[in-house]
Amino acid sequence: MYKAENEILTQYSALYKTYKYLLERQDNISGFYKECSPKRITFIGSGSSLSLCKSTALSAKLRLDIDTNVIAAGDLMMNFEFYENMIRNSLIIIPSRSGSTSEVLLAVKTAKQKLGLKSISICAVEHSELSKLSDVNLALPWAFDESICQTRTVTNLYTANLMLIAIITGDTYLIEEIGKAIEIGDDLLNNIMPDIKRLGEGKWENAVVLADAELEGIAEEGALAFKEICQRQSNYYHILDVRHGPMVIINEKTLVIIALTPYGRKYQEDIIYDLKAKGCTVITVGNGIEAASYGDYGVELPAFKNYAVNGIPFILVPQMLTLHKALAEGINPDRPEGLNPWIKL
Repeated sequence: MYKAENEILTQYSALYKTYKYLLERQDNISGFYKECSPKRITFIGSGSSLSLCKSTALSAKLRLDIDTNVIAAGDLMMNFEFYENMIRNSLIIIPSRSGSTSEVLLAVKTAKQKLGLKSISICAVEHSELSKLSDVNLALPWAFDESICQTRTVTNLYTANLMLIAIITGDTYLIEEIGKAIEIGDDLLNNIMPDIKRLGEGKWENAVVLADAELEGIAEEGALAFKEICQRQSNYYHILDVRHGPMVIINEKTLVIIALTPYGRKYQEDIIYDLKAKGCTVITVGNGIEAASYGDYGVELPAFKNYAVNGIPFILVPQMLTLHKALAEGINPDRPEGLNPWIKL
């Protein structure tokens, strides 16, 4: 078994540990946030972590009466003067697999030296360079991916990010729903595995991932997985935005994954109908639209009140699809050529 395959299949056992770990640190996290009393929160990341920050920043903005920013670490590192006023008086939050990416370390160092900003880091490595820079570090070593492409780490960082927002806001119901999403994980994985394997081995050549609201960042990461793991062209768009240009290049060689939202269902049904008319394969993930009527296959999720929780099971679908495509094409999912696990400048 490839490392990437094992990391995908074991991500829910890792999530149990992450969930328990964050629960045990609720008082420390909430106390630190109250002590900081930031005027805004700035999320910093590179690659997959940057995509995850986009989801978490929106989750924070929707739940806190506070401004949130997302900045690519390399952009902030090189162009700090552009962003200085925007991030002043921020709490910076940095999710990272390695805690060793040069852009991240240099950006955080500059923010601390020039503006004295406080920070929370979430790393899948203990005693990382990033943890030494951070005022609060949350270490998730059980979530670390040894394969170059992130899968288990991504799901755990997304969940830890969302738990962080739930703890800061004191949203116990959100915490409970995150726990429920983790509880159903292994059963969901086992139930969908045969169909996802069949679809992953299909004749599609490129992929499109569609999602809105708090799932935009995790969906963008889902699109990135196709580029990295099975080396297929892929893109992420907001659901209705696919009509504004991208629809032109969607055809029978395209696989489309749609993260359904609980609102605007008629518009989503119409999009699925239009996509099917183009001849592509459509997979829906969410609650309420029957796959037999609208798409080629549907992954049914519980009706979570907190839409962001859908991101935890959602990311499993593109991860598994791209894994099985890679295996069917004889591509090593652990070591894509030209890609490093993290960047050292």
